[in-house]
Amino acid sequence: LNKKYPICNILVYNKKIVGFVGTTFSQKKFNKKNFLNCNIHSWMVDKNHRIGSSMLIDQIKNNCIITVLSSLPRLNKTFLKLGFKKFNMEYKVIFIKKFFLRKTHLNFDILLKQNLLMKKTSKSEQKIINDYKNLRFKKFIFCNLISNKRCFIVGDLTKKKKFFKTFNIIYCSDRNFLKNNLIHFYSLIQQYFKAHFCGEFYINKSKSILKNTHLTKIINKTIYMKRIPKNYKFDLLYSETEF
Repeated sequence: LNKKYPICNILVYNKKIVGFVGTTFSQKKFNKKNFLNCNIHSWMVDKNHRIGSSMLIDQIKNNCIITVLSSLPRLNKTFLKLGFKKFNMEYKVIFIKKFFLRKTHLNFDILLKQNLLMKKTSKSEQKIINDYKNLRFKKFIFCNLISNKRCFIVGDLTKKKKFFKTFNIIYCSDRNFLKNNLIHFYSLIQQYFKAHFCGEFYINKSKSILKNTHLTKIINKTIYMKRIPKNYKFDLLYSETEF
């Protein structure tokens, strides 16, 4: 989280706050270029002053990618008028218990220890590790110990109905590596985190990591984005992760 940028923009009338938009800024890299990203997680304006609602969005820097992942359906026309594009985000969740019976190949493991992570990750990944300190977020390296191929993963471990744990992937540095080794990954997240389900979020079906099975459920959600660069890679870093 970048302290240089505001956590919200406010709308003032007669010295009173009549509206605000909540923002989370972050730096993201695509094609070796850094981009400023702003996720809008809340937008509220007093009923009598909603004519000025768009001013809150207009205050966000013009060179910034803007994402809105949680929005009321009635605001669809409003976001489109403000220059946003509408996308369908899919949440795919898979019941992975059937994979528990298979033992993980000894060549694969998860590296969780903070000192090891800081040695084996890039500066940008180290920043993510430091920013995601809440214990519900799991940061680790999933690796092949023989080939040394690996990927850095951030996941949100949630619990439903007090018993069932879901490991939702919110960032993966190498989607292809993970996709090619899913059975080992499923077994390891069950071993380390006691996960019953694994989930992911994506806007492009071709970028989905988890393979469909008869134990797969997909939920659709409308999101909005503005100023998206070419070859944009969607993830949930520095945004809400529960919908």
